[in-house]
Amino acid sequence: MKVIGAIGQNGSGKDEVLKYLKATCRVPFFSTGDMVREIAGKEGVEATRDNLRAISERYFRERGEGCFVRLLAEKIGREEAQIVGISGIRSLADVTILKDFFGDDFILIHVTMNDPRQRYERMVTRGEERDPHSYEQFLALDRAEEDLFHVEEAGRQANYSIANNGTLADLHRAIDQLVSDKGILK
Repeated sequence: MKVIGAIGQNGSGKDEVLKYLKATCRVPFFSTGDMVREIAGKEGVEATRDNLRAISERYFRERGEGCFVRLLAEKIGREEAQIVGISGIRSLADVTILKDFFGDDFILIHVTMNDPRQRYERMVTRGEERDPHSYEQFLALDRAEEDLFHVEEAGRQANYSIANNGTLADLHRAIDQLVSDKGILK
């Protein structure tokens, strides 16, 4: 089984990469964030970013860093699909766990954006309740997530990088190029 992971800062487009692969290539994808939201629901906790971060921190303390990725890797390992995607990869521990679990069949794509204001505006446009409601909150979230997960360090472990500084069509073309030129789905 081949596993395609996407990593990047909030609002960078990492989930869009996996959604596009699902829509165009029928690659199902799983999210560590969905697992955390499921835990919040079971605990009767509203799924705000702060609450989800608190749950993540608690689970990391109790079960170790990378616990969500480990659980998700085990779940994916039971799937019958030839190729799956995984979203919510954040830390170097996450990357290491996935590389250990899937070996060379794990492909990591780092999705980057140069302009934090543009990432924030895209988050506002998508309109998810859990997203920050001001640019200042967004910047604080970025700092907190980088301090907790070291996303940029983990992203340097990627097999490929896609810059998402243009339009959605530009991102889709970059994904198509990875699929055709680099054969990431083969």
